[in-house]
Amino acid sequence: MLTGEESCPLCGEKNHCGLVKGEKECWCMTVNFPEKVLKVAQKESHKCICQTCLDTYKEK
Repeated sequence: MLTGEESCPLCGEKNHCGLVKGEKECWCMTVNFPEKVLKVAQKESHKCICQTCLDTYKEK
């Protein structure tokens, strides 16, 4: 499990955050997150949710 801003607040795996890598944008800026995902991750709002968790919650 990763720690810090590079980890997903839901699963703890790598979130591939562009901003943490020093880029101007992140992949998450171009997708919509279901409200329930945002509520679950609300406590650590400075961290990106990973693509895997986003896909999992969209399927539910």
